[in-house]
Amino acid sequence: MEPLYLSTEGMSDAEQMLLSMIFSFASDQLTRDWTIRQGGDSHVVIYDFTNPRARLAWERNRASTHPIPVVLSEDPIPDLQWVLQKPIRTHSLIPFLNQLSEWMTNQTFHQPETSVTSSPRDDTFNSLKKRLAEVASSSGPNRENPHDLKLIIAGPVTAGKSTAIRTISDIAPISTDVPTSDSVSILRPRTTVAMDYGELTLGDGRKLRLYGTPGQRRFDFMSKILCRGALGLVVLIDNRVRNPMAELDYYSALFSDLADESAMVVGVTHQDQAPEPGLDRYEWRLQALHKPWPVFPVDPRNKSHVITLLDGLVTMLEPSRGLCGAVGRS
Repeated sequence: MEPLYLSTEGMSDAEQMLLSMIFSFASDQLTRDWTIRQGGDSHVVIYDFTNPRARLAWERNRASTHPIPVVLSEDPIPDLQWVLQKPIRTHSLIPFLNQLSEWMTNQTFHQPETSVTSSPRDDTFNSLKKRLAEVASSSGPNRENPHDLKLIIAGPVTAGKSTAIRTISDIAPISTDVPTSDSVSILRPRTTVAMDYGELTLGDGRKLRLYGTPGQRRFDFMSKILCRGALGLVVLIDNRVRNPMAELDYYSALFSDLADESAMVVGVTHQDQAPEPGLDRYEWRLQALHKPWPVFPVDPRNKSHVITLLDGLVTMLEPSRGLCGAVGRS
C-alpha cells in the first residue's frame, strides 16, 4: 500500500521531529506507513490547539473529509471524532493512527465539485461578508450606533495598511497621505497623517468601514479616536524593521482595550524580504504577554491573504464558535 501523508498546523519543529521518529522506529506496529508532507496534498492534517492560528485553521476546515482534520489538544474535547492527546506519546499515537487508517480504508472520499461561474476566492469573499454581517448583528445591541460598523487596521509605517485596504475595499479608497519630511522619508516618500478609508458592503447591505490608522506615533491620538466602537482590530507588522517584536508590544498595548473587548489578529508582512523572525516568535511573544492572538503571514497586495486575515478575525468574533471564540480571552 502507498503511505498515508500527514501535515501539521501550528506544531513545533520538535514535535514534528518526534512524529517522524515514531513513524520510523515504530513502523512495525503501524498497519499503514505514514509520512509527514508539509505544503503538499495530504490525507490528514493535525491542528495543534495550543496555537491560535491552528485553531482558526481547524475551524475553517473542520467539516473536511479530505484531508481529515485531527485536533491535537491537552484537554479532552467532547463530540469530536479525531482528537489526539498532547503531548504526543508512542503508546497513544500508534493505536490512534491505526484506528484512523482503518476508518479511511472503509470510506469513499469525494472531492467537492467546483463552480464554473465563480472562483473559490470570490465564494470565500462573499461568505466572509455574510459572516461579517452576522457578527455585526449579534453585537448590535451593545453598540452605540449599530449602523456605524468599522474595522481598524493598524501598524507602523510601511507595514502595508493602505495597500491592504486598497486590495480589499469595494470602493476606491480614500487616503490622507502627505509627503514625509522626517526620518520616515527614508522608508517611504509619503505617509498617512489621519487615516485611510475603504468600505465593504456586507451580506445584508450595510457598510463596514475600513480605517487604516496613521503609522507615525505622533498621530496616535487619531488612532485612539478611530478605534472607539470598532468591530475588531487587525495589526500589520513589517518584518523588515529593526525590532518587529517591539512594534508588536507597542501596538498590543496601544489597542489593548479594543482587543480585549472584541478580537485582534496579527499579520506579518514583507517576510519574502526578511524571513526572520518567523511566525513562531510572534506567537511566543503574544503568549508571554497573555494575548494569544493568531498570527498570519500576509502579502497585503494579495486579496486571498487579506481575506484569510479577516476570516481569522471573524472566526474569533463569531459567538457560535465555542472552541475558537475564546482564543483571545483565555
